[in-house]
Amino acid sequence: MQDMGEMIVEMWLSLKPYIDKKERHEAAVAFLRSCEEFVDLEAAKEEATDADSALLAAFAELLGEDPEKEDSDYNEEY
Repeated sequence: MQDMGEMIVEMWLSLKPYIDKKERHEAAVAFLRSCEEFVDLEAAKEEATDADSALLAAFAELLGEDPEKEDSDYNEEY
């Protein structure tokens, strides 16, 4: 069985082509809000290896993270 994060990514990517680009962020947030009733979003984010930018931004918003800060921390290490 696939990890929950991978399953969320696959489901999102199957829906994404049907969502207008301007509405993808809001749709991704709504999608993850519906998933969080059944899945631990922090664990799912760690397993979501192929997530697109809209889904990653939605994870960051719901988990209270700053995606730009994570990128800058990564760049400082290397």
